[in-house]
Amino acid sequence: MRYLCAAALAALLCGCASSRQAQNPRTQPDLGAELLMYELTFRPSDYDPRPDSSRETEAAVPPQENAPANDTTGFIPPELVAGFRVQLFSSSDIDEAKGKKAEAEEQFPDEWFYLEYDPPTYKIRAGNFLNRFDADRFRKVVTERGYADAWVVPEKVYKHPAAPPPR
Repeated sequence: MRYLCAAALAALLCGCASSRQAQNPRTQPDLGAELLMYELTFRPSDYDPRPDSSRETEAAVPPQENAPANDTTGFIPPELVAGFRVQLFSSSDIDEAKGKKAEAEEQFPDEWFYLEYDPPTYKIRAGNFLNRFDADRFRKVVTERGYADAWVVPEKVYKHPAAPPPR
């Protein structure tokens, strides 16, 4: 019995021994410097899976009314305020979303429409409503014209936007 226990112990010790030789730490590359360089040069936008056209809201920023006369560039940063938009449609297919946006722009030429990407869906939202009452009134009109799933969304909106461009 003693010999059997000694043989089992020897087999166990031989099995646990590493077959790989330990590496000399001086021969290993300095991963700290390599990692630091990677972190300094890393740009997350290079790995963005969205197509370039969907990275920004598709609608142009509405220009503000009453631009000051001394502005030579004509650009005034838009003023964003808390407000509401009406979400008409959402889909994971960008082509379907763009089609619905074009359809809505034809039906409502006096309203701003925005194509927004919120992974994994594309959303069509309309309006720059400063109060909930106006947003609900527009939602009713939209619902009557075929967008049964339309609903009001609280969001930052442009204060006093100009009329949308002709389509």
